[in-house]
Amino acid sequence: MVTMHRYVGLILAPLLVVIGLTGSISVFRTELDHLLNPDLWITHSADRQLPLPFIIETIARTHPDQPLVAIEYRPAPGGTLHAYLAPARTLAGLPKPDEIFLDPGDAHELGGRVAEGCCLNRRLLMPFIYRLHYSLAAGSTGLWIVGVTALIWALDCVNGFLLTLPPVTPPWKRKFWTGWKPAWQIARPRNMLRLFFDLHRAFGLWLWLILFGMAISGVALALGPQLFQPVIRTFFPVAAMTPEIPCPSGAHALGLEESEALVRTHAREHGWDARPAAVMLTHNPERALFYLFSNTGEIPSGFGSPLITIALDTGAIVQTTIPPEGKLGDLILQFQDPFHSGRLAGMAGRILVCLSGIVTALLSVTGVLIWERKRRARRFRK
Repeated sequence: MVTMHRYVGLILAPLLVVIGLTGSISVFRTELDHLLNPDLWITHSADRQLPLPFIIETIARTHPDQPLVAIEYRPAPGGTLHAYLAPARTLAGLPKPDEIFLDPGDAHELGGRVAEGCCLNRRLLMPFIYRLHYSLAAGSTGLWIVGVTALIWALDCVNGFLLTLPPVTPPWKRKFWTGWKPAWQIARPRNMLRLFFDLHRAFGLWLWLILFGMAISGVALALGPQLFQPVIRTFFPVAAMTPEIPCPSGAHALGLEESEALVRTHAREHGWDARPAAVMLTHNPERALFYLFSNTGEIPSGFGSPLITIALDTGAIVQTTIPPEGKLGDLILQFQDPFHSGRLAGMAGRILVCLSGIVTALLSVTGVLIWERKRRARRFRK
């Protein structure tokens, strides 16, 4: 077990340092992006609550070759409208901005950037760090690498925890607890190796539940459809798919304003009084996914916001996810994203998740230093 822990740690250490530190930054990426790019995120114009069709038509006029993908159209006070467009390139082969920001007063464009751009200028820094965190900025291949890394890390968390337990003594004996107590402490170090070892073991125990949970949720977010969701649906009960809810006034094509009103009524029936503040559009078939149900324009704490999809050609509500609802398997699936982002427990949760990313990097570095010191000592003895 010690050998496995050592070499798994050595292999994963570079990845975990990058994933941990970028994850700590990503917890507050929106706030940091506001500081770096106030001209995109902050406006002094009054929010006129422009109709959603008007905003979409304005975007279509200025970007005729880039269909709208998603838009946050009810910003927080002092905020801007935030939209994503389909990627496109200029005649010279350069990528066009596909993430744009609009003034909430008249929907004129304030600026834009390439959402998948690189790398270290103020416009692209926070999106790049976030992309580095969840996929190593390497697309679908990076997602698989991060997902497999998280899976191995979760197993290694269990192995590392077992290695801190006192040997032989069973937990129901008092000697077990007195023998386990030093593992939670950082003693006055006799040498650097002892300091590294105490830091590695104690920090790992103090935040073990958070670190193990972050590893599991990392698998869920990186390899959800491929691995996590099938496993959960196999071993835990999940609610049956809800049938389509037909349009009350009969099947017919709906505009976005009518669709939003219908979706809001449906959300109220499930206890959500807030209005949707964002929508994602898909074509063939025509669908509108309304999300971010929030009267402040900010992501709500707890399990997050409802996701309600409506068919624009018939007015039927085709899919509804309103957390926390459903059976145990559904709750486990809904739990992963708010836990991983820290929003499950509000600001305190976000701070704790930020700290866990720093500790992940610390454990990786101290693990390598312990190995290097022991290796040096063995060479010295020889």
